[in-house]
Amino acid sequence: MTGSAPKRVAIVCSICSRFIPLETSNTDERGNAVHEECYVHKTIAKFRTATALHLSEDWLSAILLRFQLRFREADNY
Repeated sequence: MTGSAPKRVAIVCSICSRFIPLETSNTDERGNAVHEECYVHKTIAKFRTATALHLSEDWLSAILLRFQLRFREADNY
């Protein structure tokens, strides 16, 4: 058939499940199609979560270390 419109392939973002135009599609580390904005938000969210976990671990370690030092000082007197 001459003159028929080319078939459009439906590409869906693996993060938000909305359609992505082929011209603007990107891929994530697994090769899945993603919007650039979705990927950036997902990456930032992972970084913030990981940072918050490390901060809470560091905070707890600092408190425990302070108690240990105080007990050692009390034992020395």
